[in-house]
Amino acid sequence: KNLASDEVQVRSDKTPTGMIFSFKGFPYLGIWAAKDADFICIEPWCGIADSINTSQQLTEKEGIISLPAREDFTRSWSVTIL
Repeated sequence: KNLASDEVQVRSDKTPTGMIFSFKGFPYLGIWAAKDADFICIEPWCGIADSINTSQQLTEKEGIISLPAREDFTRSWSVTIL
């Protein structure tokens, strides 16, 4: 939330390889890894999971996007291999 950039650059500390992950239009970015994993997950999000104090009301959910009937909503992301 309140991201300063719409790109993340990831580089290996063992090889000269890396990537640029671009996610313009996504207000949230999740970065996580499973315990002892040899990879990370980078997930652009338009909304987030419920907080611990959720009201259980979809219309009050942080990041919820409400569209009129027959309205489209499109987002895309890209990966550039370095």
